[in-house]
Amino acid sequence: MAFDMAPQAKHISYQDTVINYMKKDGGHVIVLTDDQAFSTQLRLTLAKDLGLTAPGLFTALTDPRQLLRELRELLPNHPSPILFLERIMGGQDLSFLVGQIKQAYSGLKIVILTNDVQRDRLMLLHEVGADNFIAKPVSINTLIEKMAFTIKPQSKLGQAIDFAKGLLTRKQFAQALSASQKILEIKPGSAAAYLVMGDAYRGLKEYEQARVAYEAAAAAADLYLAPLQRLAEMYGEMDDKENQLRYLQKLDNISPLNVNRKVSLGEVHLALGHVDQAEDFFDKALTQMNREAVEGLSALSSRIADVYAERDPQKAEKFLRNSLEVKGKYLSKSDIVVFNQLGISLRRQGRWQDSIIEYKRAIKIAPDDANLYYNMGMAFAEGQDFIQAKANLLKALDLDAELFKASAPIAFNYGAVFLQSRDKQRAAQFFQTTLDLDPSHKAARQGLERSMA
Repeated sequence: MAFDMAPQAKHISYQDTVINYMKKDGGHVIVLTDDQAFSTQLRLTLAKDLGLTAPGLFTALTDPRQLLRELRELLPNHPSPILFLERIMGGQDLSFLVGQIKQAYSGLKIVILTNDVQRDRLMLLHEVGADNFIAKPVSINTLIEKMAFTIKPQSKLGQAIDFAKGLLTRKQFAQALSASQKILEIKPGSAAAYLVMGDAYRGLKEYEQARVAYEAAAAAADLYLAPLQRLAEMYGEMDDKENQLRYLQKLDNISPLNVNRKVSLGEVHLALGHVDQAEDFFDKALTQMNREAVEGLSALSSRIADVYAERDPQKAEKFLRNSLEVKGKYLSKSDIVVFNQLGISLRRQGRWQDSIIEYKRAIKIAPDDANLYYNMGMAFAEGQDFIQAKANLLKALDLDAELFKASAPIAFNYGAVFLQSRDKQRAAQFFQTTLDLDPSHKAARQGLERSMA
């Protein structure tokens, strides 16, 4: 069977892009994260996989307050560094930094690190200047590929678009128009080509032609924010409030977390005499800001609880409850991990009944979460109610048939509960799985012998 060399060739090309950027273009990688595992992975990827071991190529930061000073020191010698930025650190959402540092340092490339992939949040971050995103955990190959695409386009089409954007930056609008036609030859109907065309016509003050090009760009890609932003800006410059409002509203529908745009919508509505609609958007802006502040407080409380988790379960409980209470009406599936932590903290205090109350609250928010049913089953087991324990563990398996294979302790707990509820045949299967995962597990071997007796 023939071996497909294309993926390997692409990977080598991505490696070459990163190596050339670092060695020949004065590149530098900065990471701002409290995730030590990712920071180490990034450093080792540069050193071991790419052979980039020279000093002065990599900077790791753990405090957001260090970032601006570091950038000021780096930029004279490294004009286009790549910044890997953790979205949330220490309970603080660092999204606000993206727009600020991108405005101050236009050559900077920003890659957002996140554990979630909420579309609205990613749309906002892209809108304010993020160049790329990494959802952790990430493989080494994907990490190198993300770096390569962040540094420069990896296709002829991307390179043609990059060249055209350079012409726009130099205000060579007529040449940019020609370049946009060449992009269309490579890819007919390219939204990026129409965007370049619109920018060129706008630079030449041919606003009707710009409008047509921007509309074509928007039609070619439903979620492409840039042409809609340009149309809203252009109509604002022309004092055409009705059309400005139309495109601001389209942008808000696609990317609803942008607080500043909600304020702009309010301003335009007010200018048009739409008093109630204006107030509604101002209220929405304040609500969104309040929600983001609440999420920050909740994340901070949860982080403090982690510090106390093993040492002082009562204090951990206090901060976990605070984490949930400050969220109030904004509780969502993203908070299930906090409910699980709270339940475990209560069980460590011997308060298994209280933990069940919290698990049931969480199940109302996330009825399909297998881990919640597993943890509730273990709480019932701690209270010696093995009938309810087994029922909840079975419900967990209904939702995730592979759950008991996740680790030896989970498989053993299944075996112990089923043995106590006199289902020896199933108990034996779980104990055997435990031993498959951990052959040295003495309690599982004893449990298997009891199940077979």
